[in-house]
Amino acid sequence: MDADRHGAGTPRLFAAAPPAGLADPPGVMVRKHAGGVLFASLAIACWPVLVWYVRGSFDGSNDPWGLLALATAIGVLWRAAPASPPERPLLLPTALLLLYTAATLAALPLSLRALLAALALAALGSAWRLGRRLDFPVAALALLALPLTASLQFYCGYPLRVLTGSLAVALLRLNGLTVELEGAVLLWDGRQIAIDAPCSGIRMLWAGAYLMAAAAALFRFSSRQTLAAAALTGCIVIAANAVRAAALFSLETGLLVLPAWVHTAAGMSVFLAAGLLIIHGLYRIDRTQSAEPACLPVRMSGYAAPTRPTQLICLLAALAPLAHGVGSAAPAAVPFPGWPIRFEGRPLTALPLTPLEDRLQQDFPGRVGRFTDGQREIILRWVTRESRQLHPSSDCFKASGYRVEALPIQSVGDQRWSRYLASRGATRLEVAERIHSPDGGQWSDVSAWYWAAQLGRTHGPWWAVTVAAPSPLQ
Repeated sequence: MDADRHGAGTPRLFAAAPPAGLADPPGVMVRKHAGGVLFASLAIACWPVLVWYVRGSFDGSNDPWGLLALATAIGVLWRAAPASPPERPLLLPTALLLLYTAATLAALPLSLRALLAALALAALGSAWRLGRRLDFPVAALALLALPLTASLQFYCGYPLRVLTGSLAVALLRLNGLTVELEGAVLLWDGRQIAIDAPCSGIRMLWAGAYLMAAAAALFRFSSRQTLAAAALTGCIVIAANAVRAAALFSLETGLLVLPAWVHTAAGMSVFLAAGLLIIHGLYRIDRTQSAEPACLPVRMSGYAAPTRPTQLICLLAALAPLAHGVGSAAPAAVPFPGWPIRFEGRPLTALPLTPLEDRLQQDFPGRVGRFTDGQREIILRWVTRESRQLHPSSDCFKASGYRVEALPIQSVGDQRWSRYLASRGATRLEVAERIHSPDGGQWSDVSAWYWAAQLGRTHGPWWAVTVAAPSPLQ
């Protein structure tokens, strides 16, 4: 693009393509690769996110499917034919990088900063290779690539289970059953059927979102088409999860007497049906005429040349994590009541913390203790305020290489315990977990506890109890 089109004072962000059949002179070769250099500079500027990404993708606490979304996004950008860039192509990536830098200085969680970094990289790739300010399918793939499964389960798991339960109750009442919903527990005929964490639909929602984003990128959906596809996918997944919860309710209550394997088959059948509906909806959206104009004909190569302000902002973003104490605040002191000496009638013996539990104590809003009653290992966590630091114990087991298999919630007297099997090699443990407060509140998972605390329905401090015992099946 020559200077006459943008004026003499406008920096040349994209290099003109050489005539066909002529070799690139050295200066043009440098400019052609400048886009890749800028992409690498932006990634390095967000180096804390890169470290967090690698750890989160391979520590076992998150599902590894984000790597599939990352590979898909890279493939879409790599295979795209160069298109005419938008005006001021570095404007949006630079603005997002500034927001990332401000979030770093404010000491916001790395997961939130990772969202801004992913959008900045998606915006740069969109301008560099696709000729768009921000390609929505590529942006969606970049966000899906982040290892946020555990965080999504923590923050969104309980609200999604409540929504699923509400829709499931409506379906069951259509069949003449007087079912009530209390939190994420279905009440019927004096029985309690809990919608546990695996039934929140987080994985189904991720799979549906990936299917939508990959297809939208493949078929070059416009922004409007992508938004319509995202709304359709969300509605289908939520409805499918409600149907699955209603079907599993019928199995758990004995209204339908079927073999145990039907439980898994029902979930897979609903997931397959939802996927087919999403594909059909995407096909219909692809047939509609986009209201957005097509990309302009290619008159130049899609290689960006970094400008001095963008380089300086990349340097500022890379140095921002080195600022100490910005935005930090000391939690209010709450007196520790001391560890209990007995648990369920048995005396407790203190054990030394493992290296993993010792790391958990860093910045933990409370205390962590490890005990045994002679038969079981018991982890007690005393928590003074609602915090993401109180994560499910299953995340720790996954990070330690265990395979985790969810079990139905168990009621022992008036206590409800979430349960799962943790197996690694010849070791097989049955783990139970609950959170309770002195005022009588109790929660079988951390997501329900977190939202109860956020909404002011409970006040700390709280006790989180995790009990691990050799599985009876061992």
